[in-house]
Amino acid sequence: MNAQAFLLLAASALFAWSMGSHYTGAVMGSAYGAGVLSAKRAQLLGAGFAVVGSVTASLHVIDTYASGLVVPHSRVDIAAAQLSAALVATASTYFKLPTSTIQIYAFSLLGVALVGGIPVHAQGFEFVILGWAAGPVAAALLSYVLAKFGLGWAQKSQPALKWFLIGASIYSAFTLGSNDVSNAASSLVAAHLLSPRLAGLWGGLFIALGVLTWGRKLLERIGRDILKLNVPLAATAQFSQAATITALNIVGYNASINQTIVGGLAGAGLAEAPDKVDWRMLHKIVLNWVWSPLMGTGSAVLACLLLRAIF
Repeated sequence: MNAQAFLLLAASALFAWSMGSHYTGAVMGSAYGAGVLSAKRAQLLGAGFAVVGSVTASLHVIDTYASGLVVPHSRVDIAAAQLSAALVATASTYFKLPTSTIQIYAFSLLGVALVGGIPVHAQGFEFVILGWAAGPVAAALLSYVLAKFGLGWAQKSQPALKWFLIGASIYSAFTLGSNDVSNAASSLVAAHLLSPRLAGLWGGLFIALGVLTWGRKLLERIGRDILKLNVPLAATAQFSQAATITALNIVGYNASINQTIVGGLAGAGLAEAPDKVDWRMLHKIVLNWVWSPLMGTGSAVLACLLLRAIF
């Protein structure tokens, strides 16, 4: 195995770690914010089921991201895109601004393509962007409807609903593996370093490490800072997020787990108690959805130029 292969494996691992730390709040924040799970238990459950999802249900999405966005290129170029995406995702975690690593990585690939004159599959980007736009809107609408018409019953069934919320959170952690491991694992498949199954395991293990080591920041943001949660609101938002992600995964595309949970929280809050939503915080988060992909493109251009000079 040569130096470029080791570089790509390291970049993939770092990117997967950054996704795990960044998405802990998206999959477990609702249960934590509602007081159903402690931070430690939330992180342990999130890490475990992310690995399960990565290994058992990610293959279709990995295939899309292995070949559906840009024409196959060098290992150095792929590593540059992943390193830049990991950097932007880690910065967003530090500032507690939940964003989309899928968007960041896709636009990082675009930055690499600009440097190398690599052809871009425009139709692939169109379908992916459609998934990004549809994800938070669909989650918000579903969450709004469920909150509007189901919370009255839910308030009377809170003991059972706590277990439902834990199940929905576990399901969301599973979708973290099935949905987002493609960002890190697809590069290893495209470079013929690992099979899709082994690449899913590789990415899943580093996602789990990210959840366990630095997942607390966005666990707090999603769980407590956007919407003052009770058990019914938390269950509504979490289920809406997971259902939306699964629907898109079925057709081979992924949406942002963070954007869909934010959409779910906004929909539930708007239906039940708009005054409980921190709209200023939501505004900051949405602005970061715009800026972070552009930062991915810019940092990928720099990383690509640097790594090409080295290798």
